[in-house]
Amino acid sequence: MSLCLRKRLLLEKPNLDGIENPIWVHCASVGEFNTFKPILSLLKKSFPIVLTYFSPRAKEFLQSERDLWDFLYPLPLDIPPLVRKFESIVKPKMLVVVERELWVSLIKFTKTKKVLVNAYAKGNFLEKLLAPHYDLILTRTEKDREVFLSQGAKRVITCGNLKLVQEGEVKRPKVEFPKGYKIFVAGSTREGEEEVILRAFVELKRAFPIVLVLAPRHMHRISEVENLIRKFGLKYSKRSKSSRVEEVLLIDTLGELKGFYSVADVTFVGGTLVPVGGHNILEPAYLGKPVLFGPYTHKVRDLEDILLKNRYGFRVLDEKDIVNVVSAILENGFSPKKDLKEVSRSVKECYLSNILRELE
Repeated sequence: MSLCLRKRLLLEKPNLDGIENPIWVHCASVGEFNTFKPILSLLKKSFPIVLTYFSPRAKEFLQSERDLWDFLYPLPLDIPPLVRKFESIVKPKMLVVVERELWVSLIKFTKTKKVLVNAYAKGNFLEKLLAPHYDLILTRTEKDREVFLSQGAKRVITCGNLKLVQEGEVKRPKVEFPKGYKIFVAGSTREGEEEVILRAFVELKRAFPIVLVLAPRHMHRISEVENLIRKFGLKYSKRSKSSRVEEVLLIDTLGELKGFYSVADVTFVGGTLVPVGGHNILEPAYLGKPVLFGPYTHKVRDLEDILLKNRYGFRVLDEKDIVNVVSAILENGFSPKKDLKEVSRSVKECYLSNILRELE
């Protein structure tokens, strides 16, 4: 029997010596942890944190975030005796569940206060079963709030999407761009998108001094994208081998995309011109950059609404749209309606203040 399974069965009793009245935070995996991280870092200043997770693949990453928890453990199997036993060992002041962890025993059979954060509603049976068992639900949108209330939830407050809360310093890349040139960064691109971007870039080069930073979502596709760049007859360099840019800089390294967004004049976020559903369209906008994205945004629909509403986002369908929108931005400038950092601060305060109020 694996160690992880032994822990989930509580065959090895968790040792919480010295940890009293903690907040128990549960997240499915790394994504949910990172979403809640800005709030967790503030809670950790005043309360011990017991962190549970579901995905075994998250363990290594969460262990590296040691400053944000006092005790880390895989979620026990979702049967009443085990979740009750774990609760009796932890003795939490509150259980905070991040997003859509719909575990029946965890929610129905624990006695501590329960708060669901960054909640979004699909209107299914499990939601209806579990919504009344939360003491507080903090939702992304007003529509989510209405659904949870219709399902019998006690208290529901709309705070906004926690993904809007972006923190941490951005490291600007040490790259030599041609002087006076505009920078177009296309990030997290997928198969079928690079060719559209490159066709648009060739047209834009005829009208503007401009360079392209192209960052495929998956590194195993670098050779494929290189062949595409050659097909268009463009001069390019790979980030791993050069810090100079002639026409196209191909990003074949990890962890630098945010830095390249920070120096961009205009950006495109991939997974949106093909039916993937979208990647993080918020990241460049938070850095004050205009963001182009395609019509396939079902995974980031609420973020799309925020960007469109605040004039950070521009929906495009093909290379012709990309040329037209980028040209308009470069010629006329970019005037967003509101600084997203203000929105971020408001969302953060809403989540933190309501959790603290519930703790009181």
